[in-house]
Amino acid sequence: MNGKDFIDLAVKLGNGATEAEYRTSVSRSYYGAFHEALELLAEMGVKLPGGPEAHQKLRYCLLQCGEPAGTEAGEKLQSLRNERNTADYNLTTRRGGVRQNAVFQTRVASEVLDALGQCRQEPAKSRFRAKVRAYVAQTLRLPLSE
Repeated sequence: MNGKDFIDLAVKLGNGATEAEYRTSVSRSYYGAFHEALELLAEMGVKLPGGPEAHQKLRYCLLQCGEPAGTEAGEKLQSLRNERNTADYNLTTRRGGVRQNAVFQTRVASEVLDALGQCRQEPAKSRFRAKVRAYVAQTLRLPLSE
């Protein structure tokens, strides 16, 4: 099981027929991208604490990585989280439960995966790893692993 599995499910739900499917598609799009980004950080020796703060710290790590693809992933991840919050918590807002939005958010999640993939390829990978690790150690003051 990985984050991509959630995004694959989000695509199926986005092609469904009910508002609940569309809202769940938006939610799974975010969580799929979130888990893939967590996995990338783990590959770099960064393990974020669990709970609500992980969402914010993950975004900060991506935004501070110094790599355009990482920054793009962080910005899009924040957008996905905003949409997920609307879909999950604001049931009176129509946007969270319409098919077009669900389909769009699955595309955004796929774009996050593409950006994360760029951060996994050299020479960006070495720069990304060094800057993320420095940020985590110096600013977030979290332990690192190899």
